[in-house]
Amino acid sequence: MGFVFNPSLFSPFTPYTLLLTCFVFLIHSPLADKKFIFAFFSIAILGFIIEVVGVKTGFIFGKYSYGSGLGCKFLNVPLVISINWAVLICAGIIVVSRIFANKITVLFLAAVLVTLIDVVIERVAPKLDFWQFKGGLPDLQNYLSWIGVAFFTSYFFYPTIIKGDRTVSLIILILQIIFFTFLWIFI
Repeated sequence: MGFVFNPSLFSPFTPYTLLLTCFVFLIHSPLADKKFIFAFFSIAILGFIIEVVGVKTGFIFGKYSYGSGLGCKFLNVPLVISINWAVLICAGIIVVSRIFANKITVLFLAAVLVTLIDVVIERVAPKLDFWQFKGGLPDLQNYLSWIGVAFFTSYFFYPTIIKGDRTVSLIILILQIIFFTFLWIFI
């Protein structure tokens, strides 16, 4: 509710909220399995590199730039953004893998799910100074690229990722959907 009534007061806490979400996700994941941690941070690092290339070239997602709403940036990309995408990608895979067994089906549906969450986030991102696309909203290239990025950054880590906690993953996905949908409607 604070975001609705006073976004400027609550928005600066966004990077910390995303880091806390990542912490909750990771402590409920198989931490003893170093492969899981490696997979998670590999997806985050790959995502960061892709974001840097995307911001610099406009080739991958279209022409966009990040504002200050997501905190500290390196190479014009907020450090927290790739952590959040890794959480969403992994959580999506964990949840979808409990419904479907085929690796390609799971990766594709999880990529679509994460991209649909991105569709909602895109509606409020400029208002919260997260990021802004040249000309307003992104085009189809952005969403197709996110499906590809989510699919391919996690492809090799699939057997490790699916070991994560389904309940926590589902809660994180639902909360992000509710939160950003609520913001989209009210701000």
